[in-house]
Amino acid sequence: MSRTKLILLGLLAAVAVSVIATASTSTPASASGSCSKVSTAPGYCVEGAPLVSSSAEVEGTNSGASILKGTVGSVTSEVKCEKGKMAGTIEGGAAGAVGKSKATMTFEECKLVTPTNCELTTKTIGTSELKDELELTGSAKRIEDKFEPKAGTTFASIGFEGKESSCVIAHVGEEIKFAVSGSPVCEVDTSNAEAEAEATTHKMKCTNPVGLKIGGNKAEITSEVAVKLKSGKNWSVKET
Repeated sequence: MSRTKLILLGLLAAVAVSVIATASTSTPASASGSCSKVSTAPGYCVEGAPLVSSSAEVEGTNSGASILKGTVGSVTSEVKCEKGKMAGTIEGGAAGAVGKSKATMTFEECKLVTPTNCELTTKTIGTSELKDELELTGSAKRIEDKFEPKAGTTFASIGFEGKESSCVIAHVGEEIKFAVSGSPVCEVDTSNAEAEAEATTHKMKCTNPVGLKIGGNKAEITSEVAVKLKSGKNWSVKET
């Protein structure tokens, strides 16, 4: 065998050994152990790896109808939206920082359930851009998400008009808008264990969150959004 062939065979063998050694010593991101059970600062993990100094696009679909209740124009009112969706990003700062995100929500096929002599001016209600931050609340340290408008104090504006002359919120053909504001807090999934489990979809469960107002009066909302990554990858809320 020629000297040239021997040299080439030697080089190939060295490359093969190097590849085997690298494969046996490197640790996949999903098994790195960088994501753990939440104890102080909940953050986002994707495919088992912490979302640090990065972001991922998300999309969501409402599970069932969303219901907003509150006093509007001195009248107890209820708005029901049959469908809804959201779009935005989840974001990770430095390791150990709480996870944050940005999103906009759109509620569709909305109607005013009560009072029946008034009605909404539109069947679609869209929010301003929202910012939210993961946090632990209560003695049980429940994983929750606090929402706020990215700018100002208004989440959305809802227009009302008179359906009949007896409507005390607004005259027939006259639109009056009321601002939805505050800083509501929603649960992530039904338990911390579920939020910490790697899955394609997690749920934001808003059930009468504290801090929500409509027209300056206390309001309550019941809404659930199934959230997934646009990439289709598994994700979770973990300690990063």
